[in-house]
Amino acid sequence: MLLFYNIKICLTSKRRTSIPPYKDHSLTTVAPNAVNIQYFGRWEKGADTSRCGQGATYIKTNFTGTSIKVLLKDTGNWWRYSIDVKEFKRFKPHGSETTLAENLQPGTHKLVLTRSTEGYMGISEFRGFEIDDGSRLETPDAPKSRRLEFVGDSITAGAKNDGPASGPYNDIEDTDMSYGPQLARLLDADYSIVAKSGEGVIHNWAEPWPGKEVHTSDRYAWTFYYDKFSNTNLKWNVKDFPVDGIVIAMGTNDFSDQKRKPTEAEFVQGYKKLIQTIRHMNPQATIICTEPVPNWVGEKARAWIKESVDTLQAAGDKKLHYIGINENGPLLAESDYAGDSTHPLKGGAAKIAAYLKDKVAAIMGWN
Repeated sequence: MLLFYNIKICLTSKRRTSIPPYKDHSLTTVAPNAVNIQYFGRWEKGADTSRCGQGATYIKTNFTGTSIKVLLKDTGNWWRYSIDVKEFKRFKPHGSETTLAENLQPGTHKLVLTRSTEGYMGISEFRGFEIDDGSRLETPDAPKSRRLEFVGDSITAGAKNDGPASGPYNDIEDTDMSYGPQLARLLDADYSIVAKSGEGVIHNWAEPWPGKEVHTSDRYAWTFYYDKFSNTNLKWNVKDFPVDGIVIAMGTNDFSDQKRKPTEAEFVQGYKKLIQTIRHMNPQATIICTEPVPNWVGEKARAWIKESVDTLQAAGDKKLHYIGINENGPLLAESDYAGDSTHPLKGGAAKIAAYLKDKVAAIMGWN
């Protein structure tokens, strides 16, 4: 499935007063609705500003010339970029523009720009690029014919995977290197991430019982992350980034309260609601439910997730599947976690992706 965005390019020139070392350097501004900018994940796209509020949302384009700046207004999120398929570099936007590259060799260059931190860190506003005067954006590689979406909590968001474990929580997250994007790349698929640290199916981390906060079945319908219910929350239109398969990895936070655990009836009812919410919005997609990764979550979560899947399969959902994780013993060793038996490091995420690769491919018919 190839998608092409038929959006008119808008170029305007503006002069800079700064003087580079060798010559007066003027730049061309490329608007965010330029035809050769590709968007992946949940974006609200506009002529002057495109906004995102999830981790691992990303952009691809090709450009000519020797330099490029991104016009990115942000609230403190980390971003990463790669030019010409080289190692990703991390940055935090400051002001209205950030230089990504200069003094490149003349010619055409590839750019990938991805948000590294999850939705609760706020909404990012992308306002286009600045490139050398006389340069242009060129057609990037065609999008993949496969698309996956990953729905989950801090593990899917990549929390603590960018170490050291003692670092500030918001500074050690690289959503693009969580197990979901790594799995998607193994399967030659593009991807979307809908993940929030601390969130559960019916009970969030440190939430009082009974849970009345925002949970995943509420959040899934929104373009951005919101921590409160409101009629003004922007609704997501799945036609803006349709996916072939959706992987749900939930349940860890539901069992995190040492004083109170969910009952079977509570959890199964909530998990079925989550599946049905996703199915309602994606009637043709394949949905794959996985057991929580941390082995300490226990056998009840595994059994109750499978029970939820079995019940809805029996009721007629033939594109719904379950994959166990720890049935034959813990998939991950303690050294695969960020010192807490819960959050996989990038290497641990790679193990999860490798474990799921053939299983997901078989379910999706991608062998």
